[in-house]
Amino acid sequence: MSDRDVILEALSILCNANFTYRQGSHLDLRGGSNMPITGFISTLMGRSDLRTVLRGPIVIDEKEFFDPKYDYDFTDLKDTETYYRGDEVYERPCGWKRYALKVLDKYPDGNAWLGERGNCTTTGSKAGEWPVSYHGTSQIGAQGIIIAQFQPGPGQVYGRGIYSTPYISEALPYTKSFTSVSTGKKYQVVLQNRVNPAYREKHNNGKYWLVPVPKGISEKQEVEIVEKAIRPYALLLKQV
Repeated sequence: MSDRDVILEALSILCNANFTYRQGSHLDLRGGSNMPITGFISTLMGRSDLRTVLRGPIVIDEKEFFDPKYDYDFTDLKDTETYYRGDEVYERPCGWKRYALKVLDKYPDGNAWLGERGNCTTTGSKAGEWPVSYHGTSQIGAQGIIIAQFQPGPGQVYGRGIYSTPYISEALPYTKSFTSVSTGKKYQVVLQNRVNPAYREKHNNGKYWLVPVPKGISEKQEVEIVEKAIRPYALLLKQV
């Protein structure tokens, strides 16, 4: 057993689909579909043209999907300093293990939004960096977070759009849990994102962040808003 087995299970839970790895140099779809990292991110953001892919097995090339040099183990850490990202307080995910998605050079506006990727110990922000937020996943299935978060509900009192929080403790009630077939242990999974402050509203004293998405616009316009406003860049896993 390795971390990669549990990560694969976490991906399957996130998207309510069956994920598998590309085997060796040969991509054998076996009736499934290949999904690049950009496809995964877009699916989480709710693109309908990719939702149909989730009906069958999803094959990923882990070398193109993950960026392990930016993984970080926060499991046994307890912060005694204050960290900042995007000029906002950054509550590091202490108690969790982070698995980085391969998002460098995937957006037309460059990589400044990520700050100094890989330097988890620096306390300050970089120019152009976006602040960090967390998004639980219990309310999302194959449709992606944009669809689930558009639905009216008792917890969504500030408007239509995508909700996240800078406090991982606030995301916990919305996380998905799963028992790993590989280890027999139970885990929680959370998305770690960057949020563009130009498109973010703060609510409840900054506890909740909302990227507003108005009604009546096209799906293409919705996707454009979301992709320039909130970007997942890592999966967080915690044994419970």
